[in-house]
Amino acid sequence: MKKSILTVLGIVVATLSILAADGQNELTVVIKNMKNTDGVLEVTLFDSEGNWLKKGQKQQVSIDNTAEVKVEFKDLPEGTYAVAVIHDANANGELDTGAFGIPTEAYGFSNDARGMFGPADFNESQFEVNGNKQIEIKIK
Repeated sequence: MKKSILTVLGIVVATLSILAADGQNELTVVIKNMKNTDGVLEVTLFDSEGNWLKKGQKQQVSIDNTAEVKVEFKDLPEGTYAVAVIHDANANGELDTGAFGIPTEAYGFSNDARGMFGPADFNESQFEVNGNKQIEIKIK
């Protein structure tokens, strides 16, 4: 009986430690190439192709300098992610476009991916988070 209780207790402790470790990953996104400090950066982390450019974890940060801005996402489960960044220069909450829907504000994607006639695909932008990770995005 004692052996059974110790075995069950060991399994519970091992399971809890695995669950506690899950979600301890951190992602640091370093955004570079800002032309000015106007407005804000909208940095959105997406966890799947189905959520790409629709539903993600969004952070809005001010731009202190044009050299680089760092944004951190904490407590992430291991997995595949992609990031989209918009330099919302007029802070209106959207990517402004001009003629033919061409963006007039700077933007970028993880892996510095670029779409041919529109935004980059999730597959071009995706990367793995397994532990702490840092990526760089140059907005254009």
